[in-house]
Amino acid sequence: MQLKSLLCVNGLDNGQRFAAISGLIYFVLLLGVVLFSPSAALYGVALFITPVLALTTMRRLRDSGKSPKFILLTLLPFLLVLITLVHIQSMMLLLTLLVIAGLGIGYMAILPSTSGANYVQGYSGPVDMTASNATARSAGQRVRVEPTLGGSESSASFEAEGTSEFVETDADASIQQQYADAYTGAETHRQSSSLRGGKTPSAINLAQLRQALQVNQKWLFVISGVLVSVMLIASIWSLIPTSEPEVETAALPENTIESAPQTDRISTAMPDGFSLVLEDDVLIMRWLGETGTPTNIWSLATAKGDKTCSLMRFNNGTEYRPLVVDLLADTGTEARFSPLDTEAIIVDMARRGNVSLCGYNFSLKGSQAALGKVAAFRTYL
Repeated sequence: MQLKSLLCVNGLDNGQRFAAISGLIYFVLLLGVVLFSPSAALYGVALFITPVLALTTMRRLRDSGKSPKFILLTLLPFLLVLITLVHIQSMMLLLTLLVIAGLGIGYMAILPSTSGANYVQGYSGPVDMTASNATARSAGQRVRVEPTLGGSESSASFEAEGTSEFVETDADASIQQQYADAYTGAETHRQSSSLRGGKTPSAINLAQLRQALQVNQKWLFVISGVLVSVMLIASIWSLIPTSEPEVETAALPENTIESAPQTDRISTAMPDGFSLVLEDDVLIMRWLGETGTPTNIWSLATAKGDKTCSLMRFNNGTEYRPLVVDLLADTGTEARFSPLDTEAIIVDMARRGNVSLCGYNFSLKGSQAALGKVAAFRTYL
């Protein structure tokens, strides 16, 4: 396949080629998630692959005689998948959109061709694909040698001299007749295949699949509609806050280093085992697991303590300094930040891939959905 054919505006694509290119587009997008995490860098990846998806869709629509408006069947789900990966990060919604995208691609792939074009590797158009097709075909073929009796040199010499010294035995005549019959049978089979239309097994299977889908078209629409509707409802339900914000009263142990007045705390549990807490405008990052006597781990005022707790860093390089980091009696560790950084930290918590503090690296996958369930945090997004 020549790369120029992927960017062709005026050509035609058959169903198999369109499906293969579309599947490759989604593979590249998901590979970008692995390489860059669910971040704005995916928009850069989409900038290169979206035109390829749009052009193969237009070639397929032109080949099937459909209106260009049907391009929304592929482009709209692709853009929604991209937005979900970067901003919403809801697995259920992502699966729903991928199912919708698959149904749209499948529908367009099985549309019958109305152009009657001759395809080379599934493509027909101004880009010359014959060279690459001939190379691929010759690589898989073996050289056929015609059988001769007595060798080429002796045959040539007999013809040149005009002699009739060669005497054909009954055994030699029998072997020659077998080769002739085999060759004639192969030619007859090839010609009969050509008369039947020269359809390959893949073309026949696709035609049979298309016919089966057309016969059961009504049931397919019903099943697809029910499946997509159920998945959409489940996706929307997962994004709606299901409970009121958790409100707890801060209970400081008697032997804490710094005392603070009791106040209402609004918290939300994050996917990777830590919590974010709001005390008025003060943001606190809290996690469990440390043991030992309650103590002050780090203090910005004195610049003393565990240096790994002196800086919180997100995967995009953004950094914030906690005012204090304390180990509490319930094995909880709490890092308090300045109210001036509250909004910026919450936004980064929602949009970044991971964050590190005190030697721990916390994943932020699904953090935006967790923050969106609590109204107090949602106001900062």
